[in-house]
Amino acid sequence: FDIRNLMIPAKTGGQIPLSLVASVEEVEGVNQIQREDTKRRIIIGFNIKDRDVQTIVEELQQKAGRELHLNKGYTIQYGGSFENMTAAKSRLSIVVPIALLLIFLLLYFAFGSVKQGLLIYTAIPLSAIGGILALWARDLPFSISAGVGFIALFGVAVLNGILLVTEFNRLKKEGWTDVKRIVIHATKSKLRAVLMTALVPSLGFIPMAISTGAGGAVQKPLATVVIGGLIVSTLLTLFVLPMLYLLFEKGFGYFKPQKRIATVMLFLLFAGLQSAIAQQKIHLPAAIDSALKNNNALRVSMIQTDYYRELKKSSFDVQKANAGFEFGQFNSLKNDNRFSISQSIDFPGVYIHQSAIHKTNIQLSETNLLQHQLELKTRVKSGYYSLLVMENKRKLLLQADSIYSAFLEKAEQRFNSGDVDALELATARNQRLQISNQLEALQTDYEVLLNRFNVLLNAQHQMWPENDNVLYKLSVLPDADQTADNPLLKLQQQQLQLSKQQYKLEKSKLLPSLNLGYSNTSIVGWQTLSSGSEIYFDKGKRFSSVNAGLGIPVFFGAQRSKIKASNVLIRQKEQELATSRQDLSTALADALKVYARNSKLISSYQDKILPNASKIITITTDKLNAGEIGYLDWVILINQSIQIRSEYFNTVQQLNEAAFEIEKISAVN
Repeated sequence: FDIRNLMIPAKTGGQIPLSLVASVEEVEGVNQIQREDTKRRIIIGFNIKDRDVQTIVEELQQKAGRELHLNKGYTIQYGGSFENMTAAKSRLSIVVPIALLLIFLLLYFAFGSVKQGLLIYTAIPLSAIGGILALWARDLPFSISAGVGFIALFGVAVLNGILLVTEFNRLKKEGWTDVKRIVIHATKSKLRAVLMTALVPSLGFIPMAISTGAGGAVQKPLATVVIGGLIVSTLLTLFVLPMLYLLFEKGFGYFKPQKRIATVMLFLLFAGLQSAIAQQKIHLPAAIDSALKNNNALRVSMIQTDYYRELKKSSFDVQKANAGFEFGQFNSLKNDNRFSISQSIDFPGVYIHQSAIHKTNIQLSETNLLQHQLELKTRVKSGYYSLLVMENKRKLLLQADSIYSAFLEKAEQRFNSGDVDALELATARNQRLQISNQLEALQTDYEVLLNRFNVLLNAQHQMWPENDNVLYKLSVLPDADQTADNPLLKLQQQQLQLSKQQYKLEKSKLLPSLNLGYSNTSIVGWQTLSSGSEIYFDKGKRFSSVNAGLGIPVFFGAQRSKIKASNVLIRQKEQELATSRQDLSTALADALKVYARNSKLISSYQDKILPNASKIITITTDKLNAGEIGYLDWVILINQSIQIRSEYFNTVQQLNEAAFEIEKISAVN
C-alpha cells in the first residue's frame, strides 16, 4: 500500500490524493529514545588501555571545554568507571579516617595506654612513606585499589610494633630495669618474627604485583602499596620504634652528650626523607643558569637598564612655552586685548651633549648588569663548591665518629672488666663528644649556606649540589695583566667618559639661547596714519607681530663654578680608573700565586700525605688492639690523621676560591 495514494477530503466535498498536498519520504530514525530525569540523553562509551581513568577523563574535560561548543540546554556528564571511582573516593575519605581511628582504639584497648598506642601508631606514617615510594617507583597513579591497599597496609604494619612493644613489656615485668638492655635484647630476639611478619604478606602479594592478565590494573596498585609499605616500615620501625620507646620511658634527658650523635643522625635521616620531595639536585651550569634567570637582585639591574633606555628619549628637553593674554587700555582710552606666545630654545650643542650623556648612561647600566652577572656567577660557584667541601668534611667527621665509637665501646668494656682506669674512658668519651659537637656545628653551617645558595638561585624547589669532585680547576691560566675585559674597569672608563660629557654640557650652557615670539593685538579707536589722515579701527581689525632674540648669560659665575667642578670630577675619575687597574692587576697576580701554591699542595696531599694518613689510622689501630702502643699515642696519631684530611679540604676550599677570583678578575667565565 502506497501512502501517497491515500485520498483525503477537500473543502468542496471531493477527495484528492495525499501526494498533491504533501511530500512523503521514508527515512531511518532512532530506534530508541532514552530519558533520565525527564531529559533526553545520548550515551557515548569507550574503553581505555594503558591509561588510568582519572587522567583520561581530566584530559577529556579539558579538550571538551576548549573545542566542544554545545548549544544552550545541552550538558555533559561523565559516568561509567569514572563515576564509580568518584563515588568510591568519597567513601574512602570516610572509611580511611574511621579505619585509622579503629586501629588506634584497638591498640589502646590491647595495651591500656595511650602512650604505647601512639608508639605503635608510628608504624602507619612509616608504612605510608613506603607505599608512596613504591607507587612512584613503578609509575602507578593513586587509585581506589591503591587506597584499599593502604588500609590493608596500615593494619599489617602495626603488627611489628605490637610484637616489639609486647616484648618490651614482658621483659619489664620480669624485672629488667635497664631500658637500653630491654630495647637491645627485645629487638634482637624479635628480629626474626618482625622480618617474617613483613615477608609473608609481601611474598604473597608478589603475583598480584606482577600480574598482566584480567584484573591486573586493579591488582597491581594494591599489591605494590602493601609490598613497598611493609618493606620500608619494617626497616624503619626496627630503628625508630626502639628510640621512641627510650624517649617515652626516660625523656630527652636520657640521651647524654656522648650518646646524642645517634639521635642527631636519626632525626637528620627523617629530615632528609621529608625534604627529599621538595629538594632537587642540580649541576653547576644549571645552577648558574637558574640564578641568571631568577635572581631578584639581577632583575633590579635589568630594570635600571630599561629606565635609562626610556630616559634617552628626553634628550631634546625644550623649556615650556610662555603664553599670555592682556586686556585693558594699553593703546588708547579704549579697551584692547593682546595674545602672545614665546619659546626659548637652548643652543643645539646642549641637546647634542644631553643625548650623548643618555647614551653613556645606557652603556653604564648595561656594563653594571654584566658586573652583577659576573659577581652572581662567582657567588653561585663559591656557594656550590663550599657545600661540596662541607659535605666531604661531614663524611670525614662521620668516619672519625665511627673510629671513636669503636674506641669508646672497647674502653667501656675494658673499664668494666678493670683492665683500664677512668682516664682512658674519660678520654674516649671526650673525643666522641667533640666529634658530635663538630657534626652539629657543621650541620648548622651547611643549612645556612644552603639557604643562601638557594636565595641566589631563587628556584621553585630547594636545590643542592650534585657533584663528587670538590676541586674546581682552571683549564687555562690567564696572564697577570689580563684585566682589560673586567666589567669594573669598563664601568669606570664609562664613568670617566660620562664626566667628560658632563663637562662639555656645562660649557655649552654658556652659549646664548634663542628666543622666538608671536603676538596678536587689537587697536580700537582713531589712529593717525603716516600721511596725516586719521582712520578708525574697530575690534574686528587686529595686528600681528613676531620677535626673535638671544638669551645671553650675563651672570655666569655659577655656571663657571659648575664647569670647574666637572673638570675636578674628571681628574677624580681618572685617578679612580688608574687605582682600579693597579688593584685588579695586583689581585689577579696574588690569586694566581695562591692558585699555583695550592695546586702543588693538593698534588702533594693526593700523592703522599692522604695515603700516609690512611695508613697511620690502620696501623695505629692494629697496634692499639695488639697492645703495642698506649691509648694516648693512638689518640694523638688518629687526631693528626683526621686533622691532615681536614686541612686538605681547607686547601681545596682555598684553591677553589682563588680560581673563582681569577675568573672574576679576568672575566673569562
